[in-house]
Amino acid sequence: MNHAMNQVAYAAQQEQEAQHGLTELVVTHEQDNYLQWLLPMVAHFSQQHSDRWLSWVGAEDISKETLLRYGVDISRLRIIRLRDNSDTLWATWEALAAGNSHMVISSPGVLGRQEYQQLKQASEIGNCQGLMLRMR
Repeated sequence: MNHAMNQVAYAAQQEQEAQHGLTELVVTHEQDNYLQWLLPMVAHFSQQHSDRWLSWVGAEDISKETLLRYGVDISRLRIIRLRDNSDTLWATWEALAAGNSHMVISSPGVLGRQEYQQLKQASEIGNCQGLMLRMR
């Protein structure tokens, strides 16, 4: 019985330690209110880890009051604003690979196979989840 419990505990530890990968979420232009369903997710993810950031690359200009209203822990949220959207892919890679975020949210546009693989590799390096928003 103890051996089985140890195996379950080990598997849970491995699963917790290896939390990386990419998820792509496609949002259509008809969903103008996508922030109404995205911000509760951001709030949930902002409360997941006290020792690592939830990083949002290229986030829209969202007020602090709106974030708080949705329950986002702004003390654990790092918003990375970009002057030029052409830097989004690079900034996303850097945020994923840095190892100081448990999740990175970004809108890098349509990802080709190579870009997807590069971001996936960055998520493995940084042991970080990536949530890629694609507007269509």
